[in-house]
Amino acid sequence: MTGTQHARPRTAAKAVMIIAIGFWLWFSIGSTASERFGPMNWLMHTLVPAGLFIVSTLLAWRWLGIGTALLTLERLLATAFVMRNFSRRTFSTSTFTPMSLSLAFPPLAAGILFLLCWRGTRLSEG
Repeated sequence: MTGTQHARPRTAAKAVMIIAIGFWLWFSIGSTASERFGPMNWLMHTLVPAGLFIVSTLLAWRWLGIGTALLTLERLLATAFVMRNFSRRTFSTSTFTPMSLSLAFPPLAAGILFLLCWRGTRLSEG
C-alpha cells in the first residue's frame, strides 16, 4: 500500500468517529438538559459514550494498534449493552436499532478502517 492508500481508510475512520463523537455530545447534552437529574447524570451521559469515543479515537490517531484494539473492545461492550437490554425487554425494537447504529456501528466501522491501515503499515515495514 502506498501512503495515499493508507491515508484514505484512516481519514474515513477519523471522520466516522468525529461524526459519532459530535452526535453523542449533542445527544447527551440535550438529554441531560431536558431531564434535569443533576451533575452525575450529565457526567454519565456525556462521558460514557462521547468520552470513550474521544479517548479511543485520539489513541488510534496516534497509535493505530492500541486504538484499533480499544475501538474493537468498545464495539463489543456496546453490542453487549444493547443486546442485554433488548433481551431483558428494556429496549424495544424501535430503540434497539438506533442504539445499535449509533453506539456499536461507529467503533466497528472505524476499527475495521484503522485495522486496514495498521495492517498495511505493518506489512510494508516487514
